[in-house]
This record gives sequence, structure tokens and C-alpha cells, in this order.
Amino acid sequence: MRRATASVPGPQPAAGPGPAPVQAVRVLEITAGFAVAGPLGGAARFVIELSRALATRERTRVAPRLAALWDFATPHDEEWRAQLAREEIPVFTAAPWQAGAPLRSCMESLRNLWRHPGARVDVIHSHGEFTDLAAILLKRRLGARYLVRTRHSSVEWPKRPRLGAFFANLLYPAVFDMEVAVSQNAVEALDGRWLAGRLGRKARRIYNALNFERFGIEMAGRLETRARLRASLGVPVDAPLVGTVGRLVPIKGYHVLLEAIPAVAQLYPHARVVIAGEGPERAALEAQAAALGMGERVIFTGARSDVEAVLATLDLFVSSSYVEGLPTAILESVAAGVPVVATAIPGNMEILQDGVTGRLAPPGDAPALAHAIVAALREPAAAKAMADRAYQDAQQRFSIEVIAAQYADLFCNLMANAPGR
Repeated sequence: MRRATASVPGPQPAAGPGPAPVQAVRVLEITAGFAVAGPLGGAARFVIELSRALATRERTRVAPRLAALWDFATPHDEEWRAQLAREEIPVFTAAPWQAGAPLRSCMESLRNLWRHPGARVDVIHSHGEFTDLAAILLKRRLGARYLVRTRHSSVEWPKRPRLGAFFANLLYPAVFDMEVAVSQNAVEALDGRWLAGRLGRKARRIYNALNFERFGIEMAGRLETRARLRASLGVPVDAPLVGTVGRLVPIKGYHVLLEAIPAVAQLYPHARVVIAGEGPERAALEAQAAALGMGERVIFTGARSDVEAVLATLDLFVSSSYVEGLPTAILESVAAGVPVVATAIPGNMEILQDGVTGRLAPPGDAPALAHAIVAALREPAAAKAMADRAYQDAQQRFSIEVIAAQYADLFCNLMANAPGR
């Protein structure tokens, strides 16, 4: 079993942003871990990128450090800890993840955080479920004045709905000084809670964000990437390639995407579909594809660490979800310049406007989804124009620089109103 580890900032000031001024707000960002290609996905990457942006672009206002509840023992865990250390962002990883004993893993992580709290902070910022509980536990221990939590998902504590309802409706409004939601629909849900209304608590909308630079690097060699990845997947370079990225769970609606594929294949017999991700629904989805006679057309890749490369090779990204907060996968596709077809649900519609920046179809409607996919493939010039407009809009609203500034404003405004400050 691996012991808890701490990444200590390097001694070379030139390697990172340098020390923040004394007046900078000291913020502890808490994430579940750094397994960005595994179970944690977009939220974990967002916390990392937010911390990096705060430490560089907002260093005169915010001094961040990171605590990860678990080490998932993936290559990304090691890579990100090393990268953050090079950038002089302090990191503490509390405990190893034990897949067969989640409760034990949770207790060990919280115990280690309590025993090794680190330096005092002004604000603790958590990002869902167990990290929210860790923030509550550590507030007094770290002398934090304020607790802030960001709700990244439209559904909290899905495996423990009763417990989640207690936390979300009664505990969180009472103990968190600010709750942030990543979509307007989620803001309205938070503001609609009885206790939040009684206490006069209003949630704030701050979107999830992307580091657009990471996609720019991959896109620079797009043709080479496209040829290389398609060859590895057994897809001809000129075949229409439709794809999606995400966890294979029911709310993602991948079974609806598979139901739509036969209609697409009738018009585009050489088209292929790639589904990049892992999850409990994989076996059922593979069986469904085979039963539809689409087994050779649909490629299940499992979890991928090279999301940028996967997107670079697609002609069209499809999201068939029933529920989303603010979907990172769609943002990534937009950043990669890939046309998008998605379901007309609140989170998706905050990114895409039907017929302007993408194409939307009703959730659960396979014929409508097939029609939207065919329309995008049939009119590639129009699809590209939509993708270009989506990219320009996303840079204005969802870039990590914009969102980091909004969080810095939030933290500074809280501290400006702190008693005795």
C-alpha cells in the first residue's frame, strides 16, 4: 500500500510563478484526485487547471495549494504531482485509493488530512461529494474564514441519494459561505432549496473552463494525428468518423446513440463510431452494438489518456446524454474545432445554440439524433462554420483565464467583507 505523499515546491523560483504577495488570499483547492482519464474525468482536470491559472495569472490576488483525497496510482497522478511541483504549487495527497473498500479509503483520507493539515488558509474550495465533507472537517483545523464549494454535476451522491439529499438540502446551505454551480439550471436548483431560501443564500454561476492551449498544441499536427490514430483504430483516413468521450453510465444515453447508428449507416456505409471511455455499461453496450449488426462499425477504446488526439481525428462529436451539468467533453470538442451534435438538455444548451454553434436533438430520441448526425455529415461546410462560431464563443466564456479571474474575484470579495480585515 502506498503511503500518503506530499509534493514539495521546488527551490528554483524561476520554475514557477514565484511567491504571492502577503495580501494574496490563501486558498486550498480540494480534489478527489488526479486520475483525469479515469473515474474523475473533467472535474479533476478543471481543479488542476484552475489552480495553475490562479498561481500564474492571478498570483497577485490568490495563493493556491492543492489537496487530493486519493492517489489512484495512475500515470496521471504522478505526472500531475510532478508538474504542479515544477510550477511551485504545493500538493498533498492524503491516501491511496482502495477500490474494494471505498469507505475505508474515505476515512483514511480524512484522517490523514486532519493529521497533516499544512499551513493556514483563508478559503477552502471543494469540488463535490467527499471533498465537500473534507472542507467542512478542515475549516477550523486550518483556520479558514470561508468555505466555498462548486457543484460540477447535475446529480450529487447518485449512489447514496438519501444521504445526498440531506447534505445538499440541509447541511451545505448551513455551512458553506458560497455555493457555485457550473450551469444556470444548477444555480436554480440550489436556490430552490428551502433552507437556502430561509438563510438568504444565493448560489453563483461560474462555468467550468478549459485550457485552450492544450488543444492548440495537438491541433498543430492534426493531419498526422488523424492518420496515426485512425490507423491504430483500423479506420480508413477518408471514412466519416463519429465519436464520443465519457464514462459508460446510463445517464450518458449511449444506448440511444447506438440505436441511431443503423440509420446513419444506411446513408454512410463506410462511417465508423468510436466510443472512448470506460464504465459499468460497457458490456451491455457492446452486446447492443452486436445485436444491431453494428459490431464492426462501433469501436470501444476504453479509457483514453489522449483525449486531444481522439478529438483531432473525429469528423463529428456526439453527446447523447440525458443529464449534464456543464459537459467538459463538449467543451473539449469545441476547443478542438470539432462539430458537435448534442441532446437538447440544459447544460448542453448553455454551450450550444441549435443551428448556430451546433445541432441539438431531443434526449432519448434515436431517430432525431440520427437525423442530426446525417445533417452534419451531409453538410460539412455548414458544420465547420458552426464549429468555428462555437470556438469563438467558447473562448470568450469558457477559457481558463476568464474563469480563474471570476474565482479570484469571488475569493477576494469574500475576504474584503471578512470581519476584522
